[in-house]
Amino acid sequence: QGMKTTFCGVVWDLSEQKIYYTNLGDSRIYEISNLKCRQISTDEVKSVILRKKDGKPMIISGVAVTAEGVTNVIGSPEATMEIKMKSDEDIRGIVLSTDGLHGLSTKFEEALIKATNALDLEYGLEEMCQAYRDLQKDDMTILAIRKVTTASDRSEKMASLLQNADLPSLSPFELSNVLLQGIEEGIRETDAARTSKLLEITKAKGIDFGRERLGRLISFMRASNFQNGPIYQKLLLMLKKSKF
Repeated sequence: QGMKTTFCGVVWDLSEQKIYYTNLGDSRIYEISNLKCRQISTDEVKSVILRKKDGKPMIISGVAVTAEGVTNVIGSPEATMEIKMKSDEDIRGIVLSTDGLHGLSTKFEEALIKATNALDLEYGLEEMCQAYRDLQKDDMTILAIRKVTTASDRSEKMASLLQNADLPSLSPFELSNVLLQGIEEGIRETDAARTSKLLEITKAKGIDFGRERLGRLISFMRASNFQNGPIYQKLLLMLKKSKF
C-alpha cells in the first residue's frame, strides 16, 4: 500500500561474545556499559524542503521550511541493509528505540543509563516512559536486554563497602545486587551489625529493592529466627516507601 517503516535488529551471540546488528532509517541501537551509553547505529536521515500541495517550497519569513526525512526504510524499492558485527566486551546491555522516544529530549541518554541500571529493568524503563509521556507526539517504543553476571570478587566488594570505601567501577545495578546479597547473608548469619550497616548504605545510595524483594527479606528474617527490632523497622520503612 506504499507504506514504509524503519527497522533495527540485534543478535547477541553470548557464546562467541559478539553482537550482530543492523538498522534502516532513524530507529536506534544503543549499547550500555555501566554508566556509559553509546549509539552504535547510524541515523539514515537528511534534510528535505517541505512543499505545498502545488509543489512549491513552503516559505516562512523568507526562509524555506525544512524537516528531517529518512533515506533508507523498509517499503522503499531502494532499501538496503548491512549487517555489522562487534565484540561485546564491556557491554552490559542493548537498547532499541524509535525516534518517537529518543527524539524527545537531549538528555535521553542520561535517562537511559538510569533506567537500564535500575534493579528492576521493567520498572526503570516504565518510569522513563512515564516521564516523557506528556511530550509524546509519535510512537514511543523501546526494547531492552541486559546481561546479568555474578561478580567473582563480590566478597571483596562487600568488604570494601563495609569499610566505607567508594566503588566507582560498580554500576548502580551491580551495587544493588551486591548489597541485596550482602543483606541476605547478614540475615542468614544473624549478624545485626553487618545487616544494619548495609541497610544504611542502601538508604544513602537511594536504592529501592522493590516491595517484592523487601517482603522476601522480612520473611527471611522470620524464617531465620533473626529477631532484631531496629532492622525489622528499617526494612518495613523501606517497604512502605518503595515505588515498585
